[in-house]
Amino acid sequence: MSKVKVLQAATTIAKTTQTLIGEVIDTGHYSFLSLFFTYVKGDETGLIVQAHMLTTAAGTAYQDQSWSTAAGTKTHTLNQFTASNGVPHAITFDVRGIPFVKFTQGGSNNDGTPTGTLAATYALK
Repeated sequence: MSKVKVLQAATTIAKTTQTLIGEVIDTGHYSFLSLFFTYVKGDETGLIVQAHMLTTAAGTAYQDQSWSTAAGTKTHTLNQFTASNGVPHAITFDVRGIPFVKFTQGGSNNDGTPTGTLAATYALK
């Protein structure tokens, strides 16, 4: 089991553009990655966090998505996590077969002056 590592100390969030949180994470030979983050709301409405999978550290990023089937047709929905208050959040991802993961953050609406902060840590298991 690995220890919890700091991904990003409390930093003011981006207003609208999805911005990298910390660094790209090398998932090595681990099976699970847990992201822990605390968003302290500022003047903006809220925060969106997205997970992206990569085959190389600097390669193309593929946003996490969910698949569903209706009437024999498969469709996908891009996943994102929306936070609106200072409650700590934890999200666990199955990273078996995924070499690298990165997380991005940005404001949930184009409103206010982004004064809220985001602190994030992660653990690999």
